[in-house]
Formats: sequence, structure tokens, C-alpha cells
Amino acid sequence: MPVIFVTSSKKEVGKTTVLSGISYESIKRGLKTFVGEFNGDQIVEHSNFYNLMDSKEIKCEFTNSDLALIEINNTSIDSIKRLSSKYDAKIILVEESHNSIKEASKALSDRLIGIFINGVLRYQKNELIQNYSKEKLNILGYLDQTRSLLALSSDELIESLNPTKVISLENSNKLIENYLIGGFILDWGPEFFSKFTNTALIVRGDRPDVQLSAIQAGNLNVIIATNNETPVEYVLHEANKYKIPIMVVDKSTENIIDQISENLEKVKFNHPDKIINANEILSNSLNFDKLFEILSTPITT
Repeated sequence: MPVIFVTSSKKEVGKTTVLSGISYESIKRGLKTFVGEFNGDQIVEHSNFYNLMDSKEIKCEFTNSDLALIEINNTSIDSIKRLSSKYDAKIILVEESHNSIKEASKALSDRLIGIFINGVLRYQKNELIQNYSKEKLNILGYLDQTRSLLALSSDELIESLNPTKVISLENSNKLIENYLIGGFILDWGPEFFSKFTNTALIVRGDRPDVQLSAIQAGNLNVIIATNNETPVEYVLHEANKYKIPIMVVDKSTENIIDQISENLEKVKFNHPDKIINANEILSNSLNFDKLFEILSTPITT
């Protein structure tokens, strides 16, 4: 049974994203996949992954798995080397900065499968590829920075914005990737709002014209009605028909935008759609067939 550690030289660089994306792919391929993390020196189930997947059918024991993917957090390079030797594990490194990549890859070279560069801005990618290819580092993929992994759900918005009123909680666990601000729009309203996916509309509660245009676009996940104004009855009826929650807040549109911006800095990997999104991001960056060939090859004989 191959054991693969997913680690990095520092916190919050995308280990869970990579682990989840590969684990989801492995499960899709029909492999008995154990997804784990460390409790001290012992491997245990990765509680966050299994809670998000919410399926007992995919669980298997570590010792009875075809593939074990283990996340290591807050551990020194020396500890990673010791644990990888103990479990005869290969290592996938997830990094962002150039210096940490060089140092960590050199220290873990004996067991290192390769490296994911995470959070890459699109305009940087070609330059990064050229630079890393010159240094002959084994880069598995360059993962684009994406809105889907930085998204909050409607539920999280409701909790963080402390609304004075919430109307309908159906479909309130959908992710919000785009925030649209109600105002003067030169385009036809529904056409403008349909340009974006997984949206939240932030608008004064007394703007039924903007609210109805966004609802008619067909991709609205929540309405945030500002200035403590409850939308008119017809808007409430249409929102209810399409199961779109509405929250009424007592702050201005500008203040709500500032508050949401602060919350986005604390976003966590805590939504089942983010596992699917992570898998899609990896799919766009690498050849999974080749990766799984590498994963299945024993590191020792």
C-alpha cells in the first residue's frame, strides 16, 4: 500500500486543497483510499475531509487501503523525514515562495515525488514555469489562485454579518464567488447579472428593480438588503420561488462590503464543493494518470 504525505514548509499554503483534490480523484477511480492526518506520531482519519464528503461508503481502514494520503501540519522538516521513514512514505510538497521550495525540496529529496506551486496568479505562470524549469525542480503542477476556494457560503455570510432579519434559509449553504453591488447599470439588468456565477447581490432593500433583475439572471445565491430595508412583497415572492435567501442588515452597502472583505481573509476549507473544486483545479494543472503511476510505484524494494 503506497503512503503519500502532503506537506509544506509553512502553514496555510494549500496542503488541504492538494490532499482533497487527489483524494477525490482516487476515490472516483475506485481505489480504496484512506485520507488521514497526524495526531502526534500516529496516523488518524482526516476528520475535516470525511465530514465534508459525508459518506460512510468511501471510508476504509489505513491498513486495508489501496492508497493512503496523509496531511502533515506544523511539523519540522526533520520530523517529516523521520515520519516518512517510519511509514515508508513518499512526499508531495506544496509551496508558494521560491526560497522555501529550494530548501525543503533539497532536504526531502530522497522521498520527494514533486512539488505543487499554489496560489499562482495567471500573469505570473509563464514566468514561473521558465524559472523553475531552469532549476530542474520536479514541479507537478502550478495551481491557479481561484475564487471558488476563497468563497464563503451564504450560511457563513449570515453568521458573520449579523442580519436583523433572514427570510428563507433554503439553499443557504451555496458558495458565493462573486459579489455584485446594486446601482446604475447601463446593460439590461438580467443580462449584466448573468455574466457571473454563484453571486451575492448587495443592494439597498428599497431597490426592487435591481433585486428582480438579479433574480431573473438565474445564478443568484443570496440577496443582502442593506440600510435595514426589507424588500417589497413581490421581490420576496420571486426570491422564495427560486429558493434564494434574503438577509436584511442595518449597515450601508459600503460598510457591508468592508465587513465581507475582512471575512474573506479568514476563509477556511470547509465546504464539500471545495473538494470538487480542488479536484478540478488539479485536473487543469496535471495529468492524473501519470501522477497515479508515480503514486503506485514503491519507493523502497
